[in-house]
Amino acid sequence: MEYNPPNTRERIVARRQRMRRNSTEPVVPGWRWRLREGLRSGRIVSGIVFVISCFALFYVLFSSRFRVQTVEVVGAEFLSPERIVAAVPLRGLPIWLVDEEQAVAPLLTSPFVEEARLTLSLPDRARIVIVERQPAIYWRTGGVDYLVDRQGYVIEAAATPPAEDELVIVDSSNLPVEPGMRLDTDALTLARELAFVLPNQIGLHPAQIGWDFGLGVFVRTAQDQMIVFGRSERLERKLTILAYLLADGTPFTYLDLRPVNPFYQYRPDGSS
Repeated sequence: MEYNPPNTRERIVARRQRMRRNSTEPVVPGWRWRLREGLRSGRIVSGIVFVISCFALFYVLFSSRFRVQTVEVVGAEFLSPERIVAAVPLRGLPIWLVDEEQAVAPLLTSPFVEEARLTLSLPDRARIVIVERQPAIYWRTGGVDYLVDRQGYVIEAAATPPAEDELVIVDSSNLPVEPGMRLDTDALTLARELAFVLPNQIGLHPAQIGWDFGLGVFVRTAQDQMIVFGRSERLERKLTILAYLLADGTPFTYLDLRPVNPFYQYRPDGSS
């Protein structure tokens, strides 16, 4: 029987090599350890909160619950609420994505609208508040009377003739106007002032208050006198001079109060 001596040294070396290989291989933790570590560090909770937040944000942004369904119009008199709603198409839009200023911008292009505001209310309501231009003066040019508001904006051609107590400014230049155009605000202010001051403080009742491109504001009396005021500067001085001439009984058919030294003419035949 043949005896094979054990190769003890080689076996020891092989065992050490196996142990060295096993010690360099990474240790993979189990799922229980990972779960405990995730809960302890808060990563799992943060992930759950993030996912829920994403779903909630998606719901809020795109759910029909938060789309504009009801549009209320406040302040409309000349314009119908239906026309306003049609001009501002809000229904069906996500309420979060509506730009309030940009939404009402089309309304401000209308000659009837002076101011427009939009307010949104959760979850699905919109409220449009408008301030319409209120007629304050009639502007007559080319035989047509136009409604003008206090800021000087032309609203539209008047459907009915003005009443006797309404202020009518006659444009002797007959310049064309159209809705939305802004007229000379100084002329309008001066005309309103004269319509009140002349009869109440001086005792002069104008037969006509007019405006001319070259002259500015003027007044015609029942005695066919023409009094030119021009613009509103030095108005008190102009009124003082006019009051003096009237009180003195100075005859005139044409009085120009625009120069620093006003002048007048008297031509009974009406020629200038």
